[in-house]
Amino acid sequence: MQATTEAKVQQEMHVEVGRRIRELRLKKSLLQEELARKAGLSASALSNFEQGRRRISLDWLRKISKVLSVTVSDLIPDSRIRKPLAENEEEENLLASWRRIGNTDLQDQLLELIELTAQSQSKRRSRSN
Repeated sequence: MQATTEAKVQQEMHVEVGRRIRELRLKKSLLQEELARKAGLSASALSNFEQGRRRISLDWLRKISKVLSVTVSDLIPDSRIRKPLAENEEEENLLASWRRIGNTDLQDQLLELIELTAQSQSKRRSRSN
């Protein structure tokens, strides 16, 4: 039962992400074909994303957000709700340094490195238990 509820929530999220992509695309006066070409995907894939029929990867979100000149978080439901960004001084310093980088490509690469490192550490912990 819980798996069904979770699947429904995920589907609703994909529908909302698609709505936001479509809304921003129309604000930029872009046709689906134009946005798809600029992001490097097919028009049918973009259509499926916009209609929530297909799950969109973080990689595609990044590419689409760059073409639309928005952040990935602008496309994701609830990500615009402000939450405390840092829990302690160390995290505040990390966030301040992150913002000083200014190069989104470099930030994306660093984020990917952090995510891979966290996954690796998690796997190591689970193997040792």
